[in-house]
Amino acid sequence: MVRKIYVKTILNKHKRRDSWFLDDYSLNPYQLCQYNCLYCYIRGSKYGENIADELAVKVNAVQLLEKELRKRALRMEYGFIALSSSTESWQPLEERYGITRKCLEVISKYKFPIHCLTKSKLILRDLDLLKEINKRAILPSDLL
Repeated sequence: MVRKIYVKTILNKHKRRDSWFLDDYSLNPYQLCQYNCLYCYIRGSKYGENIADELAVKVNAVQLLEKELRKRALRMEYGFIALSSSTESWQPLEERYGITRKCLEVISKYKFPIHCLTKSKLILRDLDLLKEINKRAILPSDLL
């Protein structure tokens, strides 16, 4: 059973840039993950025992992302956005809801660079957008 939830924010700003992946923000359009991998750190959290019961799609993610990125772009607060930092953005749910693809369209519009982690071949569906983002993205000035 997949719940539909409304969230207050979707773009998480890190206190400081991640030294490994260089991301300044994270974006997770879904709550938890259908893959339920044995090695996933989420399994050790409060969600670990009931992952299937807590699976949710953040139905207002695209609208929130549009608002948040517009504000940050106007302030020139560009930075890498990590997708799938705490859940899989291209899990099987994505085929049905398409939230990640719509988020990528917004990210491309506002020219933010991204970093994607995935184990899903569904990411191949979005190669057109990923290439566009790669061409258009404005890197943070301290990484130039």
